[in-house]
Amino acid sequence: MNRITKILIFLGIIAAVMVVQFLMPDIGQTQHIRLEATGHGVSFGFDASPSFHSNSSGDFFFATRDGIQFRSSDDTQHWHSAFTFNNPIMVGRGNIVAVSEPRGRRVYVFNANGLLFPPISFDHPVMTFSVNATGFLSVVIQYPNGNHRIQVFNSNSFAEPLYSRLIADEGGALWYPTAVEVCSYGRYIAVALLNLNTVLTTTVEFGYINDVDAIGVGDRLGIFASEIFHRQIVSAMRFKSDNRIIVSTTSYIMCFQLTPSNHAPTTIDVAWRRELQNTIDHIAFYGGRYIVYVTGDRNVGAVDAPPMGTVTILNVNNTAEGVFNLGRRATHLSIGHGAVLVGADRNFHAVNMRGTHLWEHNALFDTRGRQVIFLDNTDTILIGGANRAEVHERRRVQIDDFEFLD
Repeated sequence: MNRITKILIFLGIIAAVMVVQFLMPDIGQTQHIRLEATGHGVSFGFDASPSFHSNSSGDFFFATRDGIQFRSSDDTQHWHSAFTFNNPIMVGRGNIVAVSEPRGRRVYVFNANGLLFPPISFDHPVMTFSVNATGFLSVVIQYPNGNHRIQVFNSNSFAEPLYSRLIADEGGALWYPTAVEVCSYGRYIAVALLNLNTVLTTTVEFGYINDVDAIGVGDRLGIFASEIFHRQIVSAMRFKSDNRIIVSTTSYIMCFQLTPSNHAPTTIDVAWRRELQNTIDHIAFYGGRYIVYVTGDRNVGAVDAPPMGTVTILNVNNTAEGVFNLGRRATHLSIGHGAVLVGADRNFHAVNMRGTHLWEHNALFDTRGRQVIFLDNTDTILIGGANRAEVHERRRVQIDDFEFLD
């Protein structure tokens, strides 16, 4: 064996040792991927009533009693806007959020750049409010006599509403507007009206926003169709792509197809109907394609009801693309980056839209009444606690053999 060969063998042995040391974990330790706190996040007082919203992004809105911030997962604050609410409520859709408080008389609307239009003040309490992904704000105002008024605003019409409709006591029939939904381009409005006088009934009315379309209908309110749901309450409505709207009630999830016409009022047809065997504890929508809901208690008389805590991922054609069983009652549901984040108390699971399990995490602190949302990707989440929301990221770590895993 010549000298060069010996040197090559020696160098090969050294290289092999280095590879083994790099690839193999320390003795008594195991490689494991789990969610770890990054040290980034935001702190707040115990009475701050925090809420968060993110749109599949590392940036998120953070609202408290004292104002709202737009932040990133690395602790960068992009902007801050001050206001004062006793118990702020933030609702979000896409890159738009609206903030008010229970029975508030002022509503703010923000996008990623800050205030979208000046805050709107009202002379009477706002019972409910919502915003869509293009910035249409819908409010339901309550008058002292029990009547209600629905109004719609956007960045082009915030001094005066685009749409205003009085819901009055008609012949002893008391109607309560429980949900309002405006389509993305602002032509259609859907209003859910609850009647508690005799048998519980909810009527969903479909109408036009602008007066020109309403003239063609011949109805002074611009209503061109309605659907009556006996013994049912509407829990959610959402306009989707292709002029479809999803309506979720206590008994069904339904999809209606709106068909516009240049010479006649828009027609509406039932595209599909999905009967529910359980109550729905949580429902969420993702993009123009998905409806995700989590089952609660079994309905009386249901024979084929799925277990409580079953996550069903529907597409707009009523096909269940994914199913995941949490195994108990869900307390959290959020969606982002083409995945679902569902939780029960401190235990959380991420699944993709096919229902494939991605990971599980057990939070180290109480998350009841707090939000947990995706940030940068499906491996980065924000976990809200009692006085701090902490950014967590899935990382490869070495743990001792006797250390408990998530």
